[in-house]
Amino acid sequence: MGKGYLPVIMGIVVLLLSPLVGAQSVVAMESVVILDDRDLGIEGVAVSPDGKSILAHGAESAIFVMESEAPRNNSKVDFIGGETLMDASFHPSGNTALLVGEEGLVLRFISTNNTIENAGGASTFGSTELKAISWNGDGSWAYIGGEGGWIWRFRSLDGGGVEAIPLENRGESDVNAISCLRGYNICIVSSSVDGIGVINQEHELFWIGGYGNPWVDVACPSSITMECIVISSDLTIARIRMNIEDPSETTIYDNDIVQLQGFEGVMTGINIQTDGNSLISLAPFGLIEHDLDEGKSFHWLDNTDAVDFDTSISGQRVVSTWGTGAFDGWIITDSGTIVSFTTATQSEGGAMLEIWIGIIILGGTTLMIVSLLTSSSPRLSRWITKKIGSEEERKSVIREERMLSRKKGRA
Repeated sequence: MGKGYLPVIMGIVVLLLSPLVGAQSVVAMESVVILDDRDLGIEGVAVSPDGKSILAHGAESAIFVMESEAPRNNSKVDFIGGETLMDASFHPSGNTALLVGEEGLVLRFISTNNTIENAGGASTFGSTELKAISWNGDGSWAYIGGEGGWIWRFRSLDGGGVEAIPLENRGESDVNAISCLRGYNICIVSSSVDGIGVINQEHELFWIGGYGNPWVDVACPSSITMECIVISSDLTIARIRMNIEDPSETTIYDNDIVQLQGFEGVMTGINIQTDGNSLISLAPFGLIEHDLDEGKSFHWLDNTDAVDFDTSISGQRVVSTWGTGAFDGWIITDSGTIVSFTTATQSEGGAMLEIWIGIIILGGTTLMIVSLLTSSSPRLSRWITKKIGSEEERKSVIREERMLSRKKGRA
């Protein structure tokens, strides 16, 4: 090979190696949608069963409905109120959703015409701040949790009335979240002090462990394995393997509760990204992915990358997320800012394509040398696979990198 090829080859090597040092985040932030010029005090979102609609809610009874794939297509639902809406849950049919909040407020959202009607209030729940709601698997009952350990089973009656029955064996601390298994009338409860509870098919509540931890949220992300993930504000995760035959026999073992190492911040919520995968929201602004199959947690979006994207957005609180693909989706903040995220390496795909075109033009000798370089450098090979590989190949490489990262003590 002539000496004239050496500078060209070295240039290619530099182009290939230079992007290897960069942000730790798996995803990058992209598009921004602002729901309103003022701070909306958003508290959460509910995703419709078909995944197409998002219902956002917050302070002063603000309610927005939007398309999950394109949240720019949104509208404010017409309702006047002063209470903060704390949580919402779509009925399994997708036709309605219930929203709960301060002063015992319960609202019903009708998806066919985007209207709101009162479904409960102080006469039913007193002045209790209602903090959590979830429909059970067949939509026969919703469970509503609130401050002071209160939990009700709730449903509408023919003729326009409602039925709300308090559950026995309640705790004394706030019920922060309730999540029900898809297709089963079994639900899991997280509380501020009383630990983690399970509600069985007969509406009986059993406390199964985790007493004393500030459990803030729960998600049951898999449609195959009957497992749920409960998170605590102090970076603690509990993995709950539900006993479907007898939920009261569900057990939390010592190794089911783990405090994450290598992460910073306070956990504030958990949402399903894809089947088996959840995203945990952090304060300050950040995301952790939890993979149910691997039973591990990984860096997803680090605060430093959020700051680099927009310091004003990074100072807001992540309220919720929803996925539109394996590595794609949206983040919504308390102010009402919505930011899309996608695989961090995709934006550099054009540059990588140009590199490979250049390699092909230079001829077989250069291509052979670059091939030798990639085969001798697993790191370089992984980077190239993420650039031009298929979706499955990219996911496999990202998992491999996470395994290597975990071996180095990054959790």
